[in-house]
Amino acid sequence: MDSFIASVPLKIDSLWRNGEKRFPNSTSNERINESSGVRIVASEADFSELSQQIEDVVAFLQCNQENVKRLCSYPGVESAVLDFGAEIHPPGWASFTFPPELLSLSGLVGVSLCLSVYPTENENKTDA
Repeated sequence: MDSFIASVPLKIDSLWRNGEKRFPNSTSNERINESSGVRIVASEADFSELSQQIEDVVAFLQCNQENVKRLCSYPGVESAVLDFGAEIHPPGWASFTFPPELLSLSGLVGVSLCLSVYPTENENKTDA
């Protein structure tokens, strides 16, 4: 995998290997990775900017289509996921929509979509 990663012009954010410590610098957390993987950042937008994340990822996939396809079809790669982060505000419900262009591009290169939702505090809280 290392030689493949070195051969593609994708910016690697992090890399982990099966059997290695998950947190190598930790003295208290001895958990071991149960898989190998690589994280590539396709957008620097914040959780509050889902529309910008989507726009960035569409542009990323358009520019890097062949390299992402190669990565997804590399021997031993079991899955590839585009993980979007979004905020959810109280009372705890939300609706998020992915545009057809993103769905089409992600399917074309063989990447799944994931939406990770993070709760935030209500900025309009009133004291009781």
